[in-house]
Parts: sequence; structure tokens; C-alpha cells
Amino acid sequence: MPIKTIKIVIAGPYGAGKTTFVKTLSEVLPIETDVPITKSSNDGKKSTTVAFDYGRMKVREDLVVHLFGVPGQERFSFMWKIIARGMHGYLFIVDSSSEEKVKEALGMYNFFRENFPSTPHVIAANKQDVPTAVDILTIKSILKVPYEVKVMPLIATNRRSALFVLVTLLEEIRSYLLEMTKND
Repeated sequence: MPIKTIKIVIAGPYGAGKTTFVKTLSEVLPIETDVPITKSSNDGKKSTTVAFDYGRMKVREDLVVHLFGVPGQERFSFMWKIIARGMHGYLFIVDSSSEEKVKEALGMYNFFRENFPSTPHVIAANKQDVPTAVDILTIKSILKVPYEVKVMPLIATNRRSALFVLVTLLEEIRSYLLEMTKND
């Protein structure tokens, strides 16, 4: 049986948890393109992704998932379309530790929705273990998420949580591909 490969893009604003998500799930040593932050950061981060993060995991014997994390800063937005080329779906991670952080994600989320309107995706509300975490319905409202798109809680440092979100996205991709083959 031939091995199928799935390309997933991990998107979201700076500090949302994209690199952590890739590191948590990758079965190979992740490739990171992080560089030191030149200005002081209020959130304690010492580096930022400037090209992409890459990780890989085997979900089944016949299914390998390639994870590509895009940089979250708008100055690297030219990379988003390049990395997204050929993706089967994307995971959009938001920092749900405050409403302000969720609002910061709106521009990037709109970019992905407008540029990849039919691409299956799931939104992951990261940092749900923080006492000030914003609830899922509020996140859905702030980001104006379409009804059919799932918004899920995530703790990116927790493998079980990350895997649950990834499997949900893979199910969305599978449903989309089945629907596409029915319409052919």
C-alpha cells in the first residue's frame, strides 16, 4: 500500500504557539528558523520564526503528515502563500490568554480565509490552561468564524491535546476530499 502524505500549514500570529505545536508533535527533529528578537518582548520570548518550522509524524503506517509552521509577524507575510502552496489544510492557532491577543489574530485569519477559501481548517485556541483564557464562543465571535469551522481548545505543550486537534483537522480534510470526489 503506497504511503499518503498530507501537508498541513500551522498559521497564527506571533507568540500563538505554532513552533511549540510542531515541536510537540514531530517525530523527527524539527527544523526551525528562529532568530533572536532584536527588541525586548513583553511576553518573555527570546526568538521568532523568520522562514518556517517543519516537523513530520506518521499517523498510520500508510499516512505521513508534514507540518509547516509559518512566521506570525506580518513583515514575513510574503512567506504565507509560498509555504501554503499545495497544502491540504491549515491549523490556525490563536493565543487565547486574553481577548486582546485573540483580536491580534483577526488580520492573519482573514488573510488565510480570503486566500484559501475552500481549504479545510480548524482554529485552535492555545493556552487554555491559563486562568484568563478566553472561551471558545467568544473567540468564534471575535474572529467571525463561519459556523461550519471548528474552534477547539489547545495546550500546545501537551501532546494529547495537540494530537486531538491535529486528528480533528485530518478528519475535516478527509471529509472535504470525499466530498470533492463525489462531485467529480
